[in-house]
Amino acid sequence: MINDLLLGAAAVAGERVRLDVLQQVVGLPPNDFLDALDELVRAGALVVTAGEAWFADESVRRVAEARLLLTDRADLHRRTAEAVEVPAEIQRHWSAAAAVTADPRERARLQLNLAKAAVRAGDLPAAHAAARAAVATARTLQDLDLLADAAVTLEPIGQSAWDGDIHQWCTEALAAPSQSAGRTVRLQARQAQAAIYLGRWSEAAVASSEALRQAESIHDNDLLVEALTARQLATSGPDDVDELAAAARRMIELGTSTGRAEIELRGRLWQVDTLWYSGDLAAIAAETGRLASCAGRVSGPHSRWHVLLTRASLAQARAEFEDAEALHEDALTGFRQIDHPAAHGAEVAFQLLLGHHRGHTENLLSPAAWQFGTDVRWDLIARLARAFVLVDAGRFDEAAAAYERCGRPESWRPMRFGELWMDALAARVAVALGRTDDVRLFRARLEPRRGRYVVGGAGATNFLGPVELVLGACAAALSDWDAAAADLQKAGALCRAIGAPGFAVEAACLLVDVYERSGDPVQAHALAAETLPLAKTLGMTPWVERLHRPPTDPLSQREREVADLVAKGLSNREIAAALVISERTAQNHVQHILTKLGFANRAQIAAWTAGQLSR
Repeated sequence: MINDLLLGAAAVAGERVRLDVLQQVVGLPPNDFLDALDELVRAGALVVTAGEAWFADESVRRVAEARLLLTDRADLHRRTAEAVEVPAEIQRHWSAAAAVTADPRERARLQLNLAKAAVRAGDLPAAHAAARAAVATARTLQDLDLLADAAVTLEPIGQSAWDGDIHQWCTEALAAPSQSAGRTVRLQARQAQAAIYLGRWSEAAVASSEALRQAESIHDNDLLVEALTARQLATSGPDDVDELAAAARRMIELGTSTGRAEIELRGRLWQVDTLWYSGDLAAIAAETGRLASCAGRVSGPHSRWHVLLTRASLAQARAEFEDAEALHEDALTGFRQIDHPAAHGAEVAFQLLLGHHRGHTENLLSPAAWQFGTDVRWDLIARLARAFVLVDAGRFDEAAAAYERCGRPESWRPMRFGELWMDALAARVAVALGRTDDVRLFRARLEPRRGRYVVGGAGATNFLGPVELVLGACAAALSDWDAAAADLQKAGALCRAIGAPGFAVEAACLLVDVYERSGDPVQAHALAAETLPLAKTLGMTPWVERLHRPPTDPLSQREREVADLVAKGLSNREIAAALVISERTAQNHVQHILTKLGFANRAQIAAWTAGQLSR
């Protein structure tokens, strides 16, 4: 009997099995286990070496497995899943156990274990399918406990079908009057997380707050982790830093006190989010070591992704561009392998940041790079980010078209953790396109956030320097020269203090423009000469070219032609005819000239052009 059990367990395990795993599966004392194993080796059924066992003949293994009763086979797969450590192997055994289990309720429970294992293994389609199958069974059986457990099995990932299912399952389970207090907390927390990714901010704020309140009254660490996770997502914006920092400290304490690295990892990631908002790059660098330590104790691809992404973002912020590219590509490789929906967005966002300082690739300038499938939640940020890239590349007409498709800024409803990043991107686009009303709007939104740094919260990072850098650009676009100079000087000082030289170069370039346009060419020339060596050393090609631009002529050749025609009194239609361009393009050129020179009307352009000719 013992030999049959051992042979069956070895057959279910697969081609090879570690002896410690096999002993745990059969549950025999060490001596009994070794005696039984020795008998099977002497009989020629098994081969044992280097701590592993396997069948001498694969056909014998298949026969041994086929002889098992289905209930015994399911039980052995379940035990093996609980004993092995490799995520893919865990997933395989839970899948096999579910496949041979006849009882629908028990099969559904096994499918929930399969869903969890598939997430750890990076097989997201299998995880979603398994959870959906369990939910279908729960509905058929009208088993509300099973439905509640299924609803909290998966975590939101930013994919609409996945997140929408979680939200719906939680809603159904919460409607049941008989849920326990603990299950209610879990369901509220998970529903709040899904609501955040679905853009239902008011719902998420209420649900996460209530979940945390109830979790604290129950005094259960697991429930507190769930509630804090939901609350963290609901409070991930630039105005939530203090609450987020408090949640991070509580999560780290929970992780360290219980020895659970996955909990500590979450808390440390939240802490890094707060450090990004405060621009403390040195503290982030110190925290990456602790992140790596936690990640080393957590299985699956997600923990490694977070460590690599943090390191890549830090390298980008410090203008260590080659290191940043290598680290980010390493991170993306893992996420591409599991077809994670965040991979494409992360790649595009990183290329945007890198290209802003080093020059954008043709791939990023093409519309194809900005396709995010059928998930419309990302349409606004994709259009806005593409407009930002096109402005950087000097393709203003295309940028204007992309910006127009975003609708009026007053109507935007960005995710809370993307508020600051979107406002900063939009402000820079509005400045470049001469949309002065929008510039005023974004300047007013950003003004209360002085002292913060432009990032995407909730782990998104996407560091774009201090808020003062954007405010300086806005002030310059509105011809508020004193404010522009003050903000850009402050931005440069902040960037130098935290060790972000690329953004210090950017601040200096914008300040050179301010000096030129406000009538101080001497100071503009001195600052350009001072900044140029650093820009060259960092390989910031677009900014090097900008610093080389003659200080007396801020206009491109085409803009100079348009300015000359404006000075001659031609209308936009007449300019379009003279240059063989569309009237809309002529209008855009005139607006760009007004923006660059800080003027309000065509008469000022004419006067400036006359002054240039007299030099």
